Amino acid sequence: MHQVFVLEVITFAMADSLQNRVELLSPARSANIGRVAIDAGADAVYIGAARFGARAAAGNSVEDIAGLTEYAHHYGARVYVTVNTLLTDDEFIEAERLIRELHDVGVDAFIVQDVRILGLDLPDDIEFHASTQCDIRTVARAKELERMGFSQMVLARELSVDEIGEICKNTACTIETFVHGALCVSYSGRCYLSERVCGRSANRGECAQMCRLPYDLIDEDGRVLQKGKFLLSLKDFDASGRVGELLDAGVRSFKIEGRLKDANYVKNITGYYRRIIDKAVSERGLSRSSFGETELGFVPDVHKTFYRGGTEYFLSGKRERGLCTMVTGKAMGEEIKERSELRNGDGVCWVTKDGELKGCQIDGCEKLPEKGVKLYRNNDIEFERVLAKANPRRKIGLEIEIEEVETGFRITERQFQTEFSVECNHEEGRNGEKVIQAWHEQFSRLGETEFKADEIEIKFSKPWFVPASVMASWRREMVEKVRKAVGEKMCRKRAGRRMTDNDTTDAVRVFSEESMRCRYCIRYELGMCLKERNSYRGKLWIRNSSGRKFELGFDCSKCEMKVL
Repeated sequence: MHQVFVLEVITFAMADSLQNRVELLSPARSANIGRVAIDAGADAVYIGAARFGARAAAGNSVEDIAGLTEYAHHYGARVYVTVNTLLTDDEFIEAERLIRELHDVGVDAFIVQDVRILGLDLPDDIEFHASTQCDIRTVARAKELERMGFSQMVLARELSVDEIGEICKNTACTIETFVHGALCVSYSGRCYLSERVCGRSANRGECAQMCRLPYDLIDEDGRVLQKGKFLLSLKDFDASGRVGELLDAGVRSFKIEGRLKDANYVKNITGYYRRIIDKAVSERGLSRSSFGETELGFVPDVHKTFYRGGTEYFLSGKRERGLCTMVTGKAMGEEIKERSELRNGDGVCWVTKDGELKGCQIDGCEKLPEKGVKLYRNNDIEFERVLAKANPRRKIGLEIEIEEVETGFRITERQFQTEFSVECNHEEGRNGEKVIQAWHEQFSRLGETEFKADEIEIKFSKPWFVPASVMASWRREMVEKVRKAVGEKMCRKRAGRRMTDNDTTDAVRVFSEESMRCRYCIRYELGMCLKERNSYRGKLWIRNSSGRKFELGFDCSKCEMKVL
């Protein structure tokens, strides 16, 4: 039986500085999935507009984003829109218009790759965040982007905790890191493989994910060292065990990858990290950047939705093997110990003795491999059903105080420090206990709003009677005043843009001889590192299923690999 999991509520300290506020940033393919993320506990969501996002298949209208923004702001949560492709010269007019429209409906920030956007004729209070496509790996690069006017930046996923900490110490920008989801094998923004093979540019939101395909590894004598292996397909990033260290290093925004993922995935992973981040934040005397307590209605489990196996990648600062999904024979999903665990509708996969990845959906008549071959469940139908039925509810607890004054009553909400007085002719009620109970009941009826009454304190000298309809109108007025206060308490750091004409030269940096540059190295993965004795030292190529070959280059001084 699945237990109901209630997230621990973290008290929001109103006077905290920006550097004490911590953000869980979740992906949203659509506005509806964005609402799911907010309900599951996200402090912010990132979503693509109709154009210019790095996931062309995840675009949304201005109207839909406006609705999501209004919903998010009820909880003090924020909405970031991705405008993170490189633009052609004739697209800037449309991009400027789109950004203005989204700014006008309340969007909180724009995630940008093409820094020339900062030089457009836009309102000064627009906040820009530097996309992972900006390839931020050094203090110098971070300071360069800060000078241009970025207020938040997401660092490259290949950095160690120490490298992240050094950047945090040397910039006033909010530092954001990925903590979960798919890993690009290439440094983001420096992959041209998809564009060169099939004309679909990763920097234009059209990546064909060439890294997820099987390749042969060939030496200079034409020998096949690896046949049909997923040599460039990395496991998923899972930094859940490092959240505390990243907070100590100075990270204040934790990002979940997945703008193409479905609602169940977003619900599950957001709920999982909400618990971990809340615990780490509480232990350090920090605070969340939004408000509310979430009841998920299920126990989150990262292994139960899409998962290629987890790795912390280079967070330790040390090289590690076993990053690739198939070099080690590790397929996608959780390993099945007993075949009796499988249910109709489950998806399973396995690696054959010949190294081929196969899979099927259990329907009672499938042919599974012989015993001794490891099975992996990559779709748990029962957990998916639980997720689909679960309806996370997020509520902001209020502390309501009602006291009599000379001309009527004063109603105060202590958490958000709002109050108002009402004039009212009132009389003493005949049944004192029922009268006071009626006040409690009326101000507890917050049902479909984002609020709940954690505490209601009635300070009367006598049990004053007021008609229920009048009390209900005061309750609605209180809700609107608190909503306004929530909006005013939102963490908003607006950056004035200081970009000069000289900065535009940074916008497009093309490395013509390279299709990809990686901190991941096939040589190291396969035990062929050139720094080790007796390693094969000849040239290497990878070859795709159509027979096209790509030479591999190695910069051992930086421990980097190039696909040429």
